[in-house]
Formats: sequence, structure tokens, C-alpha cells
Amino acid sequence: VPSRLGAVGDGTTGELVHRICEAGIHPDWWKLEPFGTDAAWRAACDAIAAHDSGTRGIVVLGLDAPEAELAASLALAASHELVRGFAVGRTIFGDTARKWMADGITDDEAVTVMEANYGRLCGVWDEARARAGFGTGSAAPERCAAEAGP
Repeated sequence: VPSRLGAVGDGTTGELVHRICEAGIHPDWWKLEPFGTDAAWRAACDAIAAHDSGTRGIVVLGLDAPEAELAASLALAASHELVRGFAVGRTIFGDTARKWMADGITDDEAVTVMEANYGRLCGVWDEARARAGFGTGSAAPERCAAEAGP
């Protein structure tokens, strides 16, 4: 997660991927931070495609990003074939878990909120993948929400 260490540009992660692969490291899955530009996604995907032909793909991390910011990045990422999905737990459950642990909401309320959060992100992803011509990368939003139970 290079942005946690300093300023990054659109090519930063692509350059890091190149250096990581040069060192002989070729992960099955790349877990990348959410980028704010299509150029950053393109640079990362191009570097992985050029240097790591055995990869299974990329999943987008959430890093506790606000939902709107993450949704915008997922919409950009979904147009790149190497990006296969997302792993964004804290964005889905972070605020809700804090409220639940402070006895601010009930178990049922927590489940309902997390289910809705997950469903919205699935919807963003599925719509963006369909627009890019890849079909849906996950289940339909209503199925995602149904699977997000306790």
C-alpha cells in the first residue's frame, strides 16, 4: 500500500510491481489499494500483465475508505480484466461494528446495515463489470446482500 508511505502518482504501483517481479516475487493474487484514476489502474494492470503472467488477478482493498470513494475506485477498476473483485471488510462493517460494540445498535440492526453496505458495493461492481463487457464479477446485488448474513 504505497500511499501509506508517501506521495504516489499514477505510475507508482506499476513501478513497484515491476520491481517486485524483478525480485522474483509473483503472487497468485495482487491485493492493491483503491486508485483514484483510470491511469493508475492501467499502469498497475499493464505492469502485472507484462511481468507476472501466472497471476490469478487483482482484488481491490478497501483500507477503510469511505463507501463513496471506494465505489468510485471500484467503478474504475472493474473495467480492467485483471481486476477480479474486492476485499473491503472495514468499509462494509467498520462503523457498524464500532456502534454495535458500544451498544449503540442491536444485532439485527448491525446485520441489516452491513448487508446493505455489501449489497451497494456489489451493485457498483456488477454494473461496472457489465458496462465493461465482462459480465458480472460477483453475484447479482440481491444475492450478494443475501449472502452477507450473520
